[in-house]
Amino acid sequence: MNNSTSTPSLSPEQVTFYDENGFVVLEPAFTESELDALRRAADELLAQSGPVLPDNPRLQIESEQIDAQPVVRKIEPIIDVVPALGDLVYDRRMTGPVAEIFGEEVFLFEDKLNYKPPFIGSHYPLHQDYAYWQAHTDRLVTVTLLLDDATAENGCLRFVPGSHKQGLMPRDNDHPRHIQEAIDDPSISVDAPGLAGSLVIFSCYTAHHSFRNRTDTGRRAILYTYNPAVDGDTYPIYMNQNTQRCLDWLSAQ
Repeated sequence: MNNSTSTPSLSPEQVTFYDENGFVVLEPAFTESELDALRRAADELLAQSGPVLPDNPRLQIESEQIDAQPVVRKIEPIIDVVPALGDLVYDRRMTGPVAEIFGEEVFLFEDKLNYKPPFIGSHYPLHQDYAYWQAHTDRLVTVTLLLDDATAENGCLRFVPGSHKQGLMPRDNDHPRHIQEAIDDPSISVDAPGLAGSLVIFSCYTAHHSFRNRTDTGRRAILYTYNPAVDGDTYPIYMNQNTQRCLDWLSAQ
């Protein structure tokens, strides 16, 4: 992967857009050959992450099945399974934009891969990521690398512009990490489509959701969340515990 630091990652206009809206979509930064390699890595991740069972702690499974078989919605963590995914973490195309947003270098905080399978790739309710991470710093930015084109039809990410300025919004009593149904209004969100290889960058406070995948192809995306270096490298504590839990479960099968 490319670790060059010579090219600025964000234009002044992109910085302004991010500051005002809490997200920004960058043009494709990866070549088709690089994307093909990462798609193969996504396939390898599926094959190496253990049985597709509801109690597999590494997997989130769709509520619907295909041909009576369970289908993976999300895998987390991922970098310990496939080396190519670990190599991507500190690629400058991933970290450069976040380093510019924070004004300093960054550490990885969390890693996952969303699959959004065809037809049954389910919607995800409106939420803010920091609702899941309140025990940690709130200076967290996620970089989403699209492995496939993301469109309104296949359930691209949707954001509520400016919501990152509101702190944590009121949440649903039944689902305390989801935003209250009264606020969960699709009309206040905007699509963030992008071509394969594009980067979708957003704050941990930016409210977002996605609709169902209505197409016959999946929409895969790698999501790496970063924190500024001054807040420390928490990955060995936060995520390695999850990694060990996943490995222990797999060894017990």
